[in-house]
Amino acid sequence: MLDTLDRLVERVHTLARYGVWFGGGLILLAAFVVSFDVTIRKLFNVSLGGADEFSGFALAIGSAWAFGFALLERGHVRIDSIYTILPRPVCAALDILGLTVFGLFMFVMAWQGTGVFAESVRNSTVTLSAISWPLRYPQFLWVAGLWWFVVIVVILWIRAVLTVVRGDFLRVQKQIGSKTVQEEVNEEMVRLERKRAQDEAASEGAKP
Repeated sequence: MLDTLDRLVERVHTLARYGVWFGGGLILLAAFVVSFDVTIRKLFNVSLGGADEFSGFALAIGSAWAFGFALLERGHVRIDSIYTILPRPVCAALDILGLTVFGLFMFVMAWQGTGVFAESVRNSTVTLSAISWPLRYPQFLWVAGLWWFVVIVVILWIRAVLTVVRGDFLRVQKQIGSKTVQEEVNEEMVRLERKRAQDEAASEGAKP
């Protein structure tokens, strides 16, 4: 069962990475649109209209799709000053409790966001700018990102609970716990080694 969940998490991790790329692309596009709008407003005294709204949509959508990837990467900020000195079973219990509370909070947010989206569809709500964008489209992408996060939480929660049942408390920490300083240092060293190898390969390829 755990092996199946591990494979499922790997696939979810890949999909979450695509979601981050999508959200990051939207934010980059929003930065370009805003920069272009500011430039033509300065030079020609004209405006695209709605650039600020588009940037707000991009930030909301990009953030929603990044939440799940950050959770899989154990990148969410946590206060762990006491956590690091507690016994492993207690840490595992706190990890699951934290994931449960976080998941419930995001479930409520996704549920409320679905209500906002449904109301926009029902009333054909549009933005207040001159472009009058239908709100249903950006809200759909935003809500989809929130529900995707909830799905990831459920999968990680089930795997963590089954791991606790097996008594492998250290593995729970590596699944959903805060990263230790040593883990962060090791990851950075791996990145540096990979970058150095790539630079050396590029240098060798550039030689006549």
